[in-house]
Amino acid sequence: MDVTRGFFITIDGLSASGKTTVAPLVAALVDGVHLTDDTLPTFPRMRAEVDAADILAARFHWWMMANHIKSETARAVVGEGRTVVVESYFPRTIATHRAMGHDCAAEYPEGVLVPHVPILLEVDERVRQERLRRRVELGTLSSWHRREEPNVAESSRVYRAFGLLRVDGTDRTPAEVARSIADTVRSYARTASRKAIPHDRN
Repeated sequence: MDVTRGFFITIDGLSASGKTTVAPLVAALVDGVHLTDDTLPTFPRMRAEVDAADILAARFHWWMMANHIKSETARAVVGEGRTVVVESYFPRTIATHRAMGHDCAAEYPEGVLVPHVPILLEVDERVRQERLRRRVELGTLSSWHRREEPNVAESSRVYRAFGLLRVDGTDRTPAEVARSIADTVRSYARTASRKAIPHDRN
């Protein structure tokens, strides 16, 4: 029997920490559903329009809306006894926008689905900076990420406030990192009681 059935797993972290690469691998290892931003069909177009407006508060509230949709979608899937993996949840949105100067509380909003296993994926800063440099060369580093970078210390403070479980991906392949996260999930699942069912933040 799969002990990880019905769990909610989130993977947050700074830009270029490896979240997008690792999330689907974790989902495969725990036989879970990788819930992406595509749950909102018009996401790419809406994101482009919000980014083009260049209004920090508008971008923050738009991303919070997207996270609320993820929360309710995950709630339905977990309610069916299936495990869900989400890359970049409320902690990421709040951390990023706090670093860019938006005033927002470092906490899950009331009523959202809180993860069983909230992961903070980290890598050595030299590794992360090299990945960012490659993104700059490829033209794939957004202006918003550039705005966050000078104040990533604030992003890190927000992640600590959320109490996320730290996983270091330095000198490890994506598959190795995913296995480490999957092992963490299984460990939590084995010791979970009925009270550990994902809950609303009330």
